[in-house]
Amino acid sequence: MIMSDYCTKIFINDSVRMDLFTPSSFRVREVARTELFDKKYEIPFAVGHTEPWEKVDFAEVEKDGVKTITTDKIIIKIRTGRYTRDSVLIFDKSGRRLYPVDEPKYGMFVNKCVVFDSASFFREYNRCSRYAHKFYNLQTGLYDINLEEDEIYDTFFVCGETYKKAYALFSELVGREPMLPKKGYGFYQTQHLSAEGTQELFMRVAKLLRERDIPCDTLILDYEWGDGADGGEEKDWGSRLEWSSEYTKPLPPREMLAELKKMNFAVMAIHHSAPDYEGRFDEDWLNNPCDSKLWWDKMHALIDEGIAGTWQDTRQTDVTDSHIYTGLQNYTGKRVWFMGDYDMYNNCSWTSESVLTPAMQRIGARRTPFRWTGDMSFDNWEELKFQIKAITNTEGALKGVSYLTNDCMRLGGRDISVRSAQFLSLNSVARSHNPKPWESSSADEFARNIAIEQNGSKKRRCSSDDKLLGLENEDKVAESIIRKYLKIRYSLIPYIYTAARETYDKGLPITRPLMVEFEDDENCNKNQYPRQYMLGNDVLVCPVYSPEQQMQVYLPDGCDWVEFESGKLLKGGREITVDVSDVSVMPMYVRSGAVITMGEDKNFISNDNGRPLTLNIFGNGEDSCILYEDDGVSLGYAHGECAFTRIDCQSTENEIKLVIYPTQGVYKGKPAVREFIIKRGGNSRKITVNADEKFEGCFNI
Repeated sequence: MIMSDYCTKIFINDSVRMDLFTPSSFRVREVARTELFDKKYEIPFAVGHTEPWEKVDFAEVEKDGVKTITTDKIIIKIRTGRYTRDSVLIFDKSGRRLYPVDEPKYGMFVNKCVVFDSASFFREYNRCSRYAHKFYNLQTGLYDINLEEDEIYDTFFVCGETYKKAYALFSELVGREPMLPKKGYGFYQTQHLSAEGTQELFMRVAKLLRERDIPCDTLILDYEWGDGADGGEEKDWGSRLEWSSEYTKPLPPREMLAELKKMNFAVMAIHHSAPDYEGRFDEDWLNNPCDSKLWWDKMHALIDEGIAGTWQDTRQTDVTDSHIYTGLQNYTGKRVWFMGDYDMYNNCSWTSESVLTPAMQRIGARRTPFRWTGDMSFDNWEELKFQIKAITNTEGALKGVSYLTNDCMRLGGRDISVRSAQFLSLNSVARSHNPKPWESSSADEFARNIAIEQNGSKKRRCSSDDKLLGLENEDKVAESIIRKYLKIRYSLIPYIYTAARETYDKGLPITRPLMVEFEDDENCNKNQYPRQYMLGNDVLVCPVYSPEQQMQVYLPDGCDWVEFESGKLLKGGREITVDVSDVSVMPMYVRSGAVITMGEDKNFISNDNGRPLTLNIFGNGEDSCILYEDDGVSLGYAHGECAFTRIDCQSTENEIKLVIYPTQGVYKGKPAVREFIIKRGGNSRKITVNADEKFEGCFNI
């Protein structure tokens, strides 16, 4: 690659250059010195596209101090003399102004345009430097060319004809959201017992999850593993990189992790530390920067013992997160488990501050999934209401960040506990911090234990093991409902995994605001329903966020809808009143005629793609869906090692016509023969399909 040919360049004056990436996306770069236009500064940290862009054809005219640049998509007018950051006007080919316009702002979108700098979306308040950059190094393949001084300012422009096209351009420009390991789309249970944690209690949690039929794939060791506790006492967070003595007996850590793997659990460990590598200029830390070589030696040792990845709890250090995520991926040669912070909460459990929009998140943060929104305190309905909107709408999905999970600490009693867990189960990522799924009343003690402002002894407290594990206050009702919705999530894993591939390919978030999916529907295209969202293409999720007995739900126009649990058919294009007095039910709907690929009733995710899949057909109509598959572990998905199966369906009251096309693509473990269970309502039919042959069938079910 010749970096000087990275993109189509147009010099506006000696200190300003316009770089066309595509006919409808570009960058304006301002420099303090002309040598900063050098090729080594082509790709800043915020940009993920490291291959040359295709040449963009354009026409250029300069008149009266204004340069007009015309592509086959847009017209750009920019002042050539005294340039300011308000000197860019963008029009469509008919002459209608696209930017700037006096239009409502939805996340990062104004009039389906996205304008941002290297620090934040739409130049919002942000504590990151808008000038400091890391640039891509051709020799190392890393972003390790540093520029900290106030010498380059980049403004990026993306103009979409539709929201979906804008997402695709944005994703191509700033970098795709990488896919999680397939098991990473399961449930994460965090173990947080502070200095009271032990290996025995950790193993008991794992066994209880399996015995109590609660789906779970990943256990997360909070700071008791050694990062912040040892010998029954709390240590300074991030001060240790060794196992806590309580987790080295009776089994050595390697054997403990091997036993958990036999039970189909992956394990993540928290870090309140990070490598203090050369050239780091992150603006803020919660805890300790460590010698880089020491930190990486210890991290590699954990991976070699069997730890799947890290929860990097160093608070919004996005460049460092990217550094660690990339380093782990390079070390293992496969997808790794990584969780970072996305501070965003009204009511925090460990400090009095509120963070309503992430103040330290750079654009590049989306390339290190996944993130959680902070240790919020779910002790009131307003927090749940805020989290639903922020994650699936204003601060997450509408800002191009798909992999966000709420904390689900459940401090507010049974109803909030259940409603937050229902939302969690149908989110892009499902992680619970505390308490365990079988109880809901001791999280307040947990919140007191981790409060940063707390005073008093750090010595081990005397509690019974059953109390620590939530077994003294078991809530069988809450457990039953949480189990129910986690099982719904697990049944939908083939569907969710396919939606995740669409996120990778097209930038569309897994949880999609109605205004994005139905932008021609005047009843929802102005974000009138920001707490409803589509999970993938066909499932409408309406979390309950208040103690009221009824709620209003909007069913988008253009199709009919089928109630997920009852199968009741409902007309679209209208608002309905739903009875939500039964906390065991959350409103969910499926487009009528849709085919939803579903898996077996299992409490963990395996990478065996040869198991039977259910094609669950809801209502009547026509649908064409895709089933996506890969090995679930490797990075091959990014290099074509994957498979897509198209499924067409026409369904009426009496008949289902089904076409399953030959699977396109190859990956390790791809099955030659597949079993599908065709299901509608209470009726089903099993068929066997050769993956390389077209199947056509007509069924009366």
